[in-house]
Amino acid sequence: MRTAPPVVSVVLPFRNAVATLIEALDSIRDQSFEQFECILVDHSSQDSSPALAREYAARDRRFRVVHCDKSFVAALNLGVGESRGPWIARMDADDVAHPTRLEQQVAAARRADLDLVSCLVECFPRARLAGGMLRYEAWINSLISDDEIRAAMFVESPLPHPSTMFRREAFERAGGYLETDGPEDYDLWLRMVIGGARVEKVAQVLLRWRESGGRLSRNDARYSKANFFQTKLRHFPSLVPVTRPLQIWGAGPAARRWTRCLRARGYEIRRIVDYLDHQIGRTVQGYTVESPATIRREDGIVLAAVGVLGAREAIETELRGRGFEPLRDYLAVA
Repeated sequence: MRTAPPVVSVVLPFRNAVATLIEALDSIRDQSFEQFECILVDHSSQDSSPALAREYAARDRRFRVVHCDKSFVAALNLGVGESRGPWIARMDADDVAHPTRLEQQVAAARRADLDLVSCLVECFPRARLAGGMLRYEAWINSLISDDEIRAAMFVESPLPHPSTMFRREAFERAGGYLETDGPEDYDLWLRMVIGGARVEKVAQVLLRWRESGGRLSRNDARYSKANFFQTKLRHFPSLVPVTRPLQIWGAGPAARRWTRCLRARGYEIRRIVDYLDHQIGRTVQGYTVESPATIRREDGIVLAAVGVLGAREAIETELRGRGFEPLRDYLAVA
């Protein structure tokens, strides 16, 4: 008797993951949503994790193992290509899914007609987390709605890769994972969201996201701050055309970098403003820093380019209070 095709295909690449793989696979096996398959992509492992994966697949036909000896992006695309479900859920070999993760993400996607759905995450082990990671966890978990996520897309990646599930059609329409010098997941989210994909998070922790020194984001140059910034610059014109003038809010390092790079790409900068009294009147990138009171909607989109903790939120609150709308009238960048 032929079994029904899966609704969700979990794509899980792994490399040398013997210490954590079984815990990750058990968390997928024990999902309350049972209409799934899991494509395990052995990414050139040198330990016994491929044997563990094959043994697991022999016991549960929903799990299949394939091998890729090329790049990580190639491994991801192979996993998607081998899958059959209309929804693709990402998972890493050192993370742990909540038992209702797939059930809740499928329900949210169907209810709101989403193309990309994520969830809140809990980083662990807590004793290993530094202040920066705790702030990032708090920030990504504060972004739930489509509007909130869109407005934050040029600050940092608001969607942890292994927390996501996306519609296959939307993924293919965006061009899939691409080989770039930057982070493949952030590049994909930008293409999907700018292209009109609807995105939202389930407002519940459905993934335990392991912090470890072996993570790609800690060791691969593609995930450096410089390459994140270049990824933002590459996609910025797709959201804000070069014909649209800009107003930069901020006079610090982030604002100077965005001003310099966007002017080099042909953007007109109408003014630079700052809410700090000691900055007003200074010369930055050839502009005299003005008061925020001089900002006018007709003078172009406002880029909130500040790095001080809490300052970006204060700017967005003031702009919303003046009737400015995110993406149409202002955009946070970092």
